[in-house]
Amino acid sequence: MRKTLLVTFLITLFFSINPQPAASAADASREYNKANRLFSEGRFADALELYQGVLAKPSDSINPGDVYTRIGDSYFRLQDYRNARAAYRGALIKQKRSERAPTQYWIAFCTFLAGKDAEAVAEFLKIPEFYPSSGMWVGTAYYWAGRASERMGRKDQAAEYYRKAAGNGKSTQERFALKKANAVKSK
Repeated sequence: MRKTLLVTFLITLFFSINPQPAASAADASREYNKANRLFSEGRFADALELYQGVLAKPSDSINPGDVYTRIGDSYFRLQDYRNARAAYRGALIKQKRSERAPTQYWIAFCTFLAGKDAEAVAEFLKIPEFYPSSGMWVGTAYYWAGRASERMGRKDQAAEYYRKAAGNGKSTQERFALKKANAVKSK
């Protein structure tokens, strides 16, 4: 009995003297909010450093998928597409399925901007394959798969993707994609 009371007392004393878990959660939130402010001010390198610090000290109050996304966004704004793509891949692992289509788009777009067209096509096509009900992301993915195919000189493939991006041709973007499909075939 005395031993149990002593252990309980020591545990209580430890947590009352050393309240680090709550303090670190508050610190992580402050750092994350500060990083967001820096990002909105266009100070991407400074924000990136803080985001990486938040990621290094996990907190239940901050979704790691969001932090990886913000790291990717920071690298993207710094035109470091290789690191942006790696960060977006980290986000993809931590996100709910319903949040993944835009992240997959940014992975593919970074690949496109890096000039890796064949790989970009494969990355863009993951959106309709894995997230077919993700709305505009499907059409957008097909459009950019068409652009990457066109840069590789694969006109038939580009036209096919542009036609898929055109959907029913009702929106301005869909009509534009249809025009691209027709134009690429006539070149």
